[in-house]
Amino acid sequence: MRLSCKNCGNNFTGNYCNNCGEKLHLEKDKKISLIIGDAFHFITHFEGNFFNTLKAVITRPGKLSRDYCNGKRKSYFKPISFFLMLVILYLLFPLFEGLNMKLTYHAKHNAYGGYATRKIEQLLESRGWTEAYLTDIFQSKGEKTSKFLLFIVLPVMACFSYLLAIRKRRFYFDHFIFSTEVISVFIFWGFLLLPVLLLMTRAVGINPFSGEDQVALTILSVFFVYLTLAGRRFFGFTWWYALFYALLFSFIFVIFLEMVYKFLLFFIVIHLV
Repeated sequence: MRLSCKNCGNNFTGNYCNNCGEKLHLEKDKKISLIIGDAFHFITHFEGNFFNTLKAVITRPGKLSRDYCNGKRKSYFKPISFFLMLVILYLLFPLFEGLNMKLTYHAKHNAYGGYATRKIEQLLESRGWTEAYLTDIFQSKGEKTSKFLLFIVLPVMACFSYLLAIRKRRFYFDHFIFSTEVISVFIFWGFLLLPVLLLMTRAVGINPFSGEDQVALTILSVFFVYLTLAGRRFFGFTWWYALFYALLFSFIFVIFLEMVYKFLLFFIVIHLV
């Protein structure tokens, strides 16, 4: 008996459309138990893959990228999905201000502070707002923008990695996956895990850091160590070249965040208010 596909209109026989793959659904499929089963499958599948990925990332730097690029993917979250999940968690639980800087920070920036100051003054004059009111709006608009703008970092750092390690991995794809892993770790460690640890220590009256510079240095130090270990495992670097790669990658990463990312963030948000 030939059936008409509800999705694409193709005539087919069997349980699945041979054109688009849509499954044949019958009256017996309209059971609440099937909905519950689908939800249970999603939760267990999500939890297993997510925590397998998180475990691999934490305990064996570079393993996720190496396995994924070598075709072992079934038991892991896709690296870009893992990155997106961390960005969403960062968006939902912003324990650190992170990369969403206050308006005054942009005005004092060494590279584009003059431009930012002029834009702020023009906006205040044209709207008749107070600086405090503009600061609040800017902070609110920048909160989500700063998180999702992190996506631009991935292709840029992948290009840099490609230049440094093309002899080890000749496909840009591999470098993109690796960059996704290490920047995911940067977000997880710097903006999710470390803030929780600091909240716990401060709750018992201990403050291990006296200023934001120490916090930033701690985040970057762990990131550098992770990069070194991940580069060794993923690219097969010698120790000295792994250190060299991690040092240059970290340097370019910080420069890009400071000079490009933050300027783009200011430019986008100031035009959204």
